[in-house]
Amino acid sequence: MPSAADALAGLPGIEPLRLVRDRPDRLVMQIRLDGRPAWLKQFRGPDPAASVARAQARLHQAAQALGQDLDAVAPPLLALPELGILITAPAPGRPIAHLLAAAGAAERTALVARIGAWLRRLAAATRARGTFGPRFWLDGIEARIAAASGRWIDRGLVTEHLRLMRAEAVPLRGAAVERGLCHGDLTPDNLFADEPRPGALRLTAIDMQGATEMALARDMARLLVWLESRRRRPPARTRDGIALADWQALTGVPGLLAQDQLSILRFLIGDLMLAYYLDSARQPGRRRALVRAMRAWAKDKGAVTPAP
Repeated sequence: MPSAADALAGLPGIEPLRLVRDRPDRLVMQIRLDGRPAWLKQFRGPDPAASVARAQARLHQAAQALGQDLDAVAPPLLALPELGILITAPAPGRPIAHLLAAAGAAERTALVARIGAWLRRLAAATRARGTFGPRFWLDGIEARIAAASGRWIDRGLVTEHLRLMRAEAVPLRGAAVERGLCHGDLTPDNLFADEPRPGALRLTAIDMQGATEMALARDMARLLVWLESRRRRPPARTRDGIALADWQALTGVPGLLAQDQLSILRFLIGDLMLAYYLDSARQPGRRRALVRAMRAWAKDKGAVTPAP
């Protein structure tokens, strides 16, 4: 498959602006489409055309579920399946990550809860109960551990964290799990906020990924671990290694997650903490936050723990 730059060279109406991500699985670029801002994603894999079709269908499904008013997703503008390319509209407003960085405690709580409400609306029409398989997640993290290298890795920490995850997986085998349409990569970098009218906060998502339907707790865990991995100072109290205020703001959203799902949420938080840690080779500050969070996760065991 040609590179996105080569593929775009002969296409009218498309002007490349900035390369954002260039990975073996996908390329992301900021462009202008017929003079208007847009985002281009080129899928790379065994069947890029099928990936484009799935992504396009997923965005249409999400837009229908959300209603595209105060809860929205950036819609597709142009598909070029033969090139593995999907172009989407930009999201209005500012990344939630920027708002969180400047937010006080009350505003932060409100923003985290607002993200939870967005996820609840996205999943509402597709929610169903299935069976949880912790072995799937353990296999994935064990493969990551086997592939990880670097003198910076604390092997003792990794081994102990995995041991605890295996122990917590035992009672979760065959447990009921709530699934529904999810984002797949629910982080504040992938959500934008603006006010289309006074006092109304609109959230628009970009870069939806993963399977069409998944455990709601997975998206929630990713958001909470992302937040904790960027915390500069230890929180006063934690639950499952997450600052209690953030944990309560998200899990307290009415109708988002049932109480019997909290043990699954904890397990998936542990999984993502370890996965993020293994990806932090070039992020020492983030790695320190994750080490602190992993130790708190081991200590909390589903309860609230004050910081030492």
